[in-house]
Amino acid sequence: MYCLVSPFSKSFDEIWLIYFVPDFLLNNLKIGQIVEIPYGKTIEIALILNINVSIWIIDESKIKSLISIKHDYIFLNEYQKNIIPWIAKYYFTPIHNAASLFFPKNLLEKVNKDKIPDFITKTEYKYTFTKDIKLTDAQDKAYQEIKKKNNKKNLFYGITWSGKTEIYIKLIKEVLNKWEQSLLLIPEIILSNQISTKIKEVFWVDVIIINSTVSAAKKTWYWCDIKTWKAKIILWTRSSIFYPFNKLGLIIVDEEHDNSYVSDQAPRYHSLDIVNYIANYLDIKLILASGTPSVTSMYKAIKWEYKLVNLLEKYKK
Repeated sequence: MYCLVSPFSKSFDEIWLIYFVPDFLLNNLKIGQIVEIPYGKTIEIALILNINVSIWIIDESKIKSLISIKHDYIFLNEYQKNIIPWIAKYYFTPIHNAASLFFPKNLLEKVNKDKIPDFITKTEYKYTFTKDIKLTDAQDKAYQEIKKKNNKKNLFYGITWSGKTEIYIKLIKEVLNKWEQSLLLIPEIILSNQISTKIKEVFWVDVIIINSTVSAAKKTWYWCDIKTWKAKIILWTRSSIFYPFNKLGLIIVDEEHDNSYVSDQAPRYHSLDIVNYIANYLDIKLILASGTPSVTSMYKAIKWEYKLVNLLEKYKK
């Protein structure tokens, strides 16, 4: 049997590399695991992208074998296994560039040194609301429109100070009641100071807020918390879309027009493309919110790809 892998180090491969699976690994190998491979004159770690693949033209005598499974843990969720090759193809980037997005550097260092955190530990599902949110008539009208079951993708056009955050909170509360996670994307760290205060007041310990002061090691632990469902609400910038959500039920992109959602370094990507892919794959609600929606998003709303929801009154407590 043969498998397709992607080394995490830079390589010449544009798609993936093919390796032979020795008999002693056949029953334990799974997509999303990290393995050791002979790579040039060194041994590298690589991500399993596909298994049981067929080859025809390649000279089989030149194909090297996997050395070992570095760790039995499956590092990718189901939707991530599909989105990595999609990113590589859609953005014309080598597969290792796409795969690297999904692994914090500190996590890979721990895996490489066999210092793996306890991924599997999972706490009992529990959350606490410390403050109730009351909506104005205008807010409630927008909220009721967004929450409709058939409105999967929404362009939420809310003017400045219209109280979009209060609606976010009501939607997140609904998702939590279904035992699902919520992702709230923010464009810049400064915005988190305004939004996170309100979110934290309501949901308290169930919120992960990540900014530039968070260490690389802490980001690895957050990766574990998201993967094991300890973290229910994640408030973060664009890199959060690559974290392994266990049961994601809602994605909100605040200030969706902001240019910081576009990565200008390799691999280059647009966060809105990624969240649309995830929302489609998981069949969950996506909300793109802004007081000045992007031309692209407004065009999609006109074409009925997004449901346009307006909130044009300023919020009065």
